[in-house]
Amino acid sequence: MIFNYIEEKTVNILKEFDLLKSPINVNKLAKKLGVGVEASNFNDDVSGLFVIKDDKPYIAFNLNQSNKRRRFTIAHELGHFVLHSKSKSLFIDKNKSIMYRNSESSTGEILKEREANAFAAALLMPIPLILEEAKNLNGDDIIEKLASKFNVSTQAMSFRLSNLGYDFGMF
Repeated sequence: MIFNYIEEKTVNILKEFDLLKSPINVNKLAKKLGVGVEASNFNDDVSGLFVIKDDKPYIAFNLNQSNKRRRFTIAHELGHFVLHSKSKSLFIDKNKSIMYRNSESSTGEILKEREANAFAAALLMPIPLILEEAKNLNGDDIIEKLASKFNVSTQAMSFRLSNLGYDFGMF
């Protein structure tokens, strides 16, 4: 499922701040958006959080996770800031390997998490840059090359390409 409005919004933000080049500098973007970013020593099941305190937005990320994971977490939390901060002032994102329907499913929280994930993917791996980079690649390790260029995990790049409907043979 692709959220077209999120794709458009992320590219517009990156263009506005002249950051549409890979790898995307999420810390610089946060600063330009007026969002504070700091490392925290969370336990393993918390990747990060977004909070508005005294009308100032902040992101905290788990310093014990890999650089690629931290970048995705910051991008995800920026998604909450851009897309959801008017509706809620605190988001805590835990590492969940399984999404399931429960009593929280009908609250819209799962949709907000999916939107924040889509925002992070679109921000870190914008379609125009993927297409530009992919033109110059060939061989069997295209996903690894793209992941390296965008400073994301191969899993994130695989999901991104799959969600965009790209067949790996296209490149």
